Amino acid sequence: MMARDFKVERLSDEFGQYVLFLKCESCLHERKTTPNLLAKICGWDAKLHDVARRLRCSVCHKKKCTARAVPVTVPRGYHSH
Repeated sequence: MMARDFKVERLSDEFGQYVLFLKCESCLHERKTTPNLLAKICGWDAKLHDVARRLRCSVCHKKKCTARAVPVTVPRGYHSH
């Protein structure tokens, strides 16, 4: 299988089928979430960069978050029929 390009600029990219890792640049706290949770607040057309700038860390309460999108991986041995 060939790997395909994976690039997320808006929450709606890749049909929302990815996981977001949010990281605070101040205290290095990291959290994993789904794009649907953020889309309920900001809308599916929101840019990922803009959404990350709005987020506040739940530990240190600073607005220094970054977001990284990672494709959802299918478990080994799973076959859809």
